[in-house]
Amino acid sequence: MKKMLSMAAIACLAACAISCGNKREKTAPIDYASYSDSIYMDNDSTIGEMQTYTYEGILPTDAGIPANYILTIDSYGLNSDGTYSLIESYTEANGMTRTHYDEGEKIVIWGMPDDSTAIVYELISYSNRPHLRLLAKGDSVLHKLDENFKRVSHDVKHRLHRK
Repeated sequence: MKKMLSMAAIACLAACAISCGNKREKTAPIDYASYSDSIYMDNDSTIGEMQTYTYEGILPTDAGIPANYILTIDSYGLNSDGTYSLIESYTEANGMTRTHYDEGEKIVIWGMPDDSTAIVYELISYSNRPHLRLLAKGDSVLHKLDENFKRVSHDVKHRLHRK
C-alpha cells in the first residue's frame, strides 16, 4: 500500500511539474541590442569620446637591456580600462636591432601593496606575452614595475613620458 501511495505521489508531482513548466513566461534570448542602454557599452554618449594617449621613452627589458618604447593607449579616460599597442626596439650586444610589436588590453589597478593611492596600468597581451605593469605618476609619466609591484629602475632616464 505504501508503495502504491508513493508511486501515486511521484506521478502527481511529475504531472504538476510538467504542466507548471509549460506555463512559464517565455523570454526572448538576450542579444547585443538588449545591452544598448548600458553605461558600459561603447555607444553610450554619457561616457564621452574614446581618447588616444601616447607615451614614449626608455625602459629596461626583462633582460635588463634599455629599450625604446612607444605605447599608445585607447580608452575613455586615462584611468579607465582600454586597449593598447606597444612598439619596443632595442640593440643587442651583437649589434642586431630588435623590434617587437604587441597589443592587448589595458586594465587599471587602483592601489598596490605599499601605496593604496597608486594607479597601475597592467598591459595584458593578446599574444600571451608576459604582463607589463606601469606605475602612473600623474598623467604624464609611467614607470615599469616588476611582478611584485616594485619599480624596475630608479634611473630618471627609465620612464615613459606622455606626448
